[in-house]
Amino acid sequence: MKKACVVTYCEWSSYGSVMQSLGLKNALNLIGCQSYIVKDRVAPLTKTRIHFTLGRNPKRIVVNLYNSLIKKKTEKRYENSVKFIQENVDVIYYNDYQALLKNPPIADYYIAGSDQIFHPDLCKPLFFLDFLNEKKRLTYAASMGKTVVSESKEEAFKDLVSKIDTVSVREKEMVDVLSKYTSKDINVHIDPTFLTEKEVWRKYEREYALKKPYILVYAIYWDRKLNRELKKLRKKTGYDIVLLGTGFSTVYGNKKIYDADPGQFLWLIDNAEAVVTSSFHGVAFSLIFNKKLSAVVNPALPSRINDLLDLLNVEKKEITSVLDFNLENYNQINEQIEKERNRSITYLKEILEINE
Repeated sequence: MKKACVVTYCEWSSYGSVMQSLGLKNALNLIGCQSYIVKDRVAPLTKTRIHFTLGRNPKRIVVNLYNSLIKKKTEKRYENSVKFIQENVDVIYYNDYQALLKNPPIADYYIAGSDQIFHPDLCKPLFFLDFLNEKKRLTYAASMGKTVVSESKEEAFKDLVSKIDTVSVREKEMVDVLSKYTSKDINVHIDPTFLTEKEVWRKYEREYALKKPYILVYAIYWDRKLNRELKKLRKKTGYDIVLLGTGFSTVYGNKKIYDADPGQFLWLIDNAEAVVTSSFHGVAFSLIFNKKLSAVVNPALPSRINDLLDLLNVEKKEITSVLDFNLENYNQINEQIEKERNRSITYLKEILEINE
């Protein structure tokens, strides 16, 4: 079986990064290619003690004081998330990028995976496969996070992008941006989480102890004004508003969860009456699990979620009307997901030279 080395984010602190890594691994395995991820940093400890210092900034004092109160829950999430990664995603850790250069990973193919690996403010060489010499630099559904390249980073960004042999991006907006820096064809493919079917994702779920019906809120971006909408939603439906948090947050929830690991993240979405989220992968898994959904879009970075909703022709619902989401629409949405999945699998087979 051929082997692929993947560079991407896979962090205990980000549900989405773990799931997109696992989604791509599952897809590669399905077409007959083993894979592993390389990271240019030391491996996380299985246990840790998370420390918060108060500092002098009044706002940071409040945030860190709050985080210190949920410290045990954060540590539990850390330990269980690291365990989930160890059990389900093959990762090789180098102490730093220089160590990787001295002893580069061995594989038949090298793929820059999804998530915000092409963020122009970072221009991280690892994520552009810059450690390779003769091997082809392949990509799948890479994202930039932002599509404005600063003048100070433009030369470095152009140098890194121009070396990529096959260009696959996640957002169609990136086509115009990257075409300035490469003459290669630029393909647009769906996030790798969609390459794994929901029945398979359910095998990774781990139940979280919730007994009452609930509406799940998972927010990366948030405007405090939206809290009024969540309170109206609770009053209107009688359901608990469960906030899936990762630390101090101003988002409303009459119940807040801080210790959920990646398997519980999946379970919480799959078992919710509805989902309100501003997270790209929160939206992705709501669609995968066919949930009633209200997607909250960050006006400063709208393309990531809007592109996905437009691609799958998903109706947009306000927070207070999330339960009015028509589940019959999933007949069409699921057909479109299947179409995009098949198209993406075909692309992966082509770049990995896999012939059936």
